[in-house]
Order: sequence, then C-alpha cells, then structure tokens
Amino acid sequence: MNNSRFLSLLAPAGLALLCLPLLSQVVAARPNPGGLGGPASGVGVRPGAGAGRAGVGYGGVGGPYSGAGVRPGVGWGAPGAGLTRAPAAAYGAAVYHPAWNNGGYWAARPWSYGWYGATPAAWAVTAGVASTAAITAAVNASAAASSTVIVVPGTAYQLNYATVVGLPNNRVRFSYLSGGLWLSATGDCQLGLVDGVAATGVSAQLLQAACTVAYGPGV
Repeated sequence: MNNSRFLSLLAPAGLALLCLPLLSQVVAARPNPGGLGGPASGVGVRPGAGAGRAGVGYGGVGGPYSGAGVRPGVGWGAPGAGLTRAPAAAYGAAVYHPAWNNGGYWAARPWSYGWYGATPAAWAVTAGVASTAAITAAVNASAAASSTVIVVPGTAYQLNYATVVGLPNNRVRFSYLSGGLWLSATGDCQLGLVDGVAATGVSAQLLQAACTVAYGPGV
C-alpha cells in the first residue's frame, strides 16, 4: 500500500480524534437535569412553586398572606349579620325603631329589666291595675303598626312607650297625652308614686303601664 492510500484511510479517524475535545465542550455546555431551586434548575423544582408559596398555600388565620385560608371577617360575627338591635339611644327618644317589631322592644332595653310584675307590688294589687301581659300586648301591637303610642287601659291617657326611660332606684320617666297635651312625669315603680304622690285611680293605671314598659318581663 502506498503512502497516499494509507493517509486517505487515516484521515476520517484523525478528524474524529481532533473533534473529540470540541464535542466534549459542547456536551459540557448543556444544562444539567436541574436541582432544587438552583439558578439553572432547568426542568427541576423551581423556586416558589412548592406548597406554601405566598398566597397559594393553605394560608393562615388572618395573616397578611393567608391566601385561601380562613380570611378575617368570614363566618359567624361578620359585621351586620344577624338580628338588628336598636341602639341604646333609641330608648327614651320618643321615636319608633324598626327593631322593636315582633316583640323586639323588650330584649334590648339598655337598663336592668324583667323584675316588674313577677311579684306585683302592693300598691299595684291595691289599685287593681291592668296586667303586665295586657300592657305587653299593647306595646307589641303598637310596634307592629310602626307606632309609639298605646292607650292606657281604663283611662283616656295615651302613653308614648318610646319615651320611657328606666332610672336608678326602680324609678321611671315617661311622657303621655292627656286632654290633647303632652305631659311628662316621673314615677317610682317600687313605692307606687307619680311625681312624688301616691298613685291611685287613673294615675295608678298610667304608672302600671310605664313600669311595665320599663321593667316588665316582655311576655
């Protein structure tokens, strides 16, 4: 075999040997299969994609990144939910409040209540006044009609039950209509006094109505 023929056979093999370093550099330049959060992770686990990413994980209770967790204000106790309660300022203001309908007047009175009528005071028994149940029914009927006035049983008086205010020491303040004039009075539900005078006759009926509105059981 002559030299030229031998060299022609060696040329491809030599070329391959010469290209090996270049191929190794190309292979070394390819990205690795990826790691856990590295800057060249490729198709591996990317930073932030796991459980607990801000705003996507299970969340917390009221945290700034609670995401899908329990959010503030959701569930029981949300503002405005449930029964509307008359503000304390509505009592004694002589105006009707929608929350008083359906018997709602009695449950939210802002002073101590519920004791009057459970054991009738001696003055009330002696005067033979209307029952607390009758007064309660009159107030509920008036509230259902969006009114603040009831007729005091056995009298020509009209009591504005929305003016009734409970005072310390079992006393009460109220306004009532008599002869076309609105008058104000203060009573003592324990001693049976109206403006310091023993209540008898129609004044006893008026005091019974005011005391029931202020301190009656509401049933």
